[in-house]
Amino acid sequence: MEDRDVLFGGVDIQLPCESLKRVLFQQNGDRKDRDPSCVLLDVREEWEYRYVRFPGSLHIPLSRLPENLERIPSDRLVIVYCHTGIRSLLACYLLRQNGFLNVKNLEGGIDAYALKVDSRLPRYRLEQGRRPPEAVLLANAKGESMHLPHPWGEGVTEEISWV
Repeated sequence: MEDRDVLFGGVDIQLPCESLKRVLFQQNGDRKDRDPSCVLLDVREEWEYRYVRFPGSLHIPLSRLPENLERIPSDRLVIVYCHTGIRSLLACYLLRQNGFLNVKNLEGGIDAYALKVDSRLPRYRLEQGRRPPEAVLLANAKGESMHLPHPWGEGVTEEISWV
């Protein structure tokens, strides 16, 4: 038994990134509808969230998660993700300790999803000293909004506006 399994009471909370598309969307004829029974929780920092995210994600950085637990529906599956799956694993532990029983960690995070499932999603790596890459900072600073390809629909874009 791995340490992570002991932390979670023997429950496997890992969700392979290849399974995310299947979990989040129901096939409804030719149309794909988001599964209303799950919540995507992004625990990354604001600059990461601005650069790339899954549409419809609830954004609460890990550092602010303890005081924002009431924002997370406890009656639905909560799929937590970050960049590589480490911060989200910590978030899953915190959620489980606070009574959230239906929690999954996106294994490998959004970076693994971009590598294995949808190459249209932009990727990034932290620079030395854990700074955001210059390209990410420039993309964040471009204008009032930008359009990103929607990872689950051809020709659909998501507009991201920031304050």
